[in-house]
Amino acid sequence: MGRSISRGSTSEYLRFALLAAGATALACSNRSSEPNPVRANGGTAGRAGSVAVTGGSGSSGAGGSVQQTSGNGGVGGSAVAGAAGGAGSSAATAGMGGMAGIGGATVADGATYDLLVNPYHTNPLVAVVNLRGTDATKVERFEVVVTGQDGASAFVKTYLPTDAELLSNLDTSDLDFPEAGYHVPVYGLYADHSNTVRIHVERIGAAPLDLTLSIETPLSELDEDIWVPRIAVNTAVPEQMEPGWTVAEISIEPVPSPPIVFVEWTRYIAFDERGAIRWALRFDELPKGETFTLRRSTNGNFLTGSLDTLIEVTKLGRVTRTSMLSAHTLNHEILQIGSADHSEGAAEVKSKYAGNLLVLASKNGASTVQDHVLELALESGAVLNDWDLAQVLDPTRTTFVDPEEWAPGAGDWLHDNGLAYSAADESIIVSGRHQGVAKIRRDGSLVWLLSPHKGWQEPQLAKLLDAVNASGEPYDDAVQLGDSAAGDATAPEFDWPFGQHSPALLPNGDLLLFDNGVSRHFGSPYASYSRAVIYRIDESKKTVRQMGQFILSKRESSYFVSNTAPLPATGNIFIQPGGSASNPAVAKELATDVADDGTVSFGAVVFDASLDLSWADSSRWYVYSYRGHRWTF
Repeated sequence: MGRSISRGSTSEYLRFALLAAGATALACSNRSSEPNPVRANGGTAGRAGSVAVTGGSGSSGAGGSVQQTSGNGGVGGSAVAGAAGGAGSSAATAGMGGMAGIGGATVADGATYDLLVNPYHTNPLVAVVNLRGTDATKVERFEVVVTGQDGASAFVKTYLPTDAELLSNLDTSDLDFPEAGYHVPVYGLYADHSNTVRIHVERIGAAPLDLTLSIETPLSELDEDIWVPRIAVNTAVPEQMEPGWTVAEISIEPVPSPPIVFVEWTRYIAFDERGAIRWALRFDELPKGETFTLRRSTNGNFLTGSLDTLIEVTKLGRVTRTSMLSAHTLNHEILQIGSADHSEGAAEVKSKYAGNLLVLASKNGASTVQDHVLELALESGAVLNDWDLAQVLDPTRTTFVDPEEWAPGAGDWLHDNGLAYSAADESIIVSGRHQGVAKIRRDGSLVWLLSPHKGWQEPQLAKLLDAVNASGEPYDDAVQLGDSAAGDATAPEFDWPFGQHSPALLPNGDLLLFDNGVSRHFGSPYASYSRAVIYRIDESKKTVRQMGQFILSKRESSYFVSNTAPLPATGNIFIQPGGSASNPAVAKELATDVADDGTVSFGAVVFDASLDLSWADSSRWYVYSYRGHRWTF
């Protein structure tokens, strides 16, 4: 365990009133009597805004008032005043690192609540409502409804107090409120909008509680550079799509960049089928390191990190675990064995190592980089295994990439960039951009090597897979060596992956890859196309057959980063070419059809969106979407 990601002070809250079911309400108007607050960076206190809550009757607004100020990193807001009327509402605003902002109130029976937006300073699109004085043992169930915008359906979450999601992924027991109460998590809020949220709580032996409030959720800080992509949804067929939202990992690098890139930051957003951003994470306080992904843990939280730091984080942005590496630095990939993010062959096969983490890494002080796979204990972060891939593959092979031309002096001969795990035989599948894809046993022995044959020597030569057709017959030498494809070059019957990413095992054991196509057939780096491709490997015969592919257009193709993934509920395939400021990132979901012999046909595009990243100042920054996912929230 090591340093933790700190959150700002939660000692100051806005006090609001709670409407009990059947009680008379007082309506509130959001008339501002104070100028908008200024938010400050770097811990400098911003100018505090004030809040006034006034209840009364008629237009006079007679009655008492409550005032409170805050200026702790992200500040309060403007005044609101009450008037007689129907059901009331409250409003709150908070920026990054900010406290809950402005508020109005509805009053009944003296019951009150606290509202905290962005409670951990890491997710501006979530909030926590503390129902003051509500006994947790008396809560039977509750429902949170975020009203859909522009004709969209509402986002509804219903909970029992014993739900695992509530206890693990949405736990806020560490938050201190002025008065004890029952915590209600709110997420799925629209970015940069005023969100209407309804909360209904059913209690044992008491009347239900009903609350309607308005929450404003700016995604960016007022004084930071624009970073949010413009999302355009070109196709969406919800009834055929995998449930959930599309996650994009936005990374930015300084220009000019060093040979081994350290990103300035990576931020994560999730958007719905209409392109509306509904969830986000940002950990700008992590140390700067190589590009690193976001993954789901086996308990429904998320795993990510940078440089020497790994964190586990909840949906609400609470960091629950921090681990430090002392002898390695991270790059590209993390995978928890048993996680929903990687099908592990046959679905009924469970690994005895489930829960352990696999990460890609560089050994500190070594002459080479990005050529280790580590296995870590989840609880302690201890290194259980360290597989040095220079002892498994051939670091002198430069057929595809000369590491001195790629990154002078760095020793980046492999550039490992993706992991999958085979629970059936407890083996690791690792992608190395510059060499191919390898399967490795836990004892470090090489099972097979998926790579063009050109340039390999013994002992790896004996582990190379031979490319075969549907009849099991090998293709000619030009195909085996990687100098040409089999069949039509624009839609090949077989071709090797070149500069690939994101290996994933399908439920039947086939291997899915994002084949970037960089320097295809050892030619020009950017002359070819990218594709999602499926291979079937016969380990006993040491053969590989291409089972299906989806070829991206030249504009959609990406010669770096990117990923593809199987979607379990529908059997669809998700594809996300990385994109850049000059070439929008793409997120696609395609239906598939599997023939009796296992060949896969990619069918209709059921979702297609683009992420415009052209806001980046190309003289200062290089920006891209590292990976994408379709996850349920």
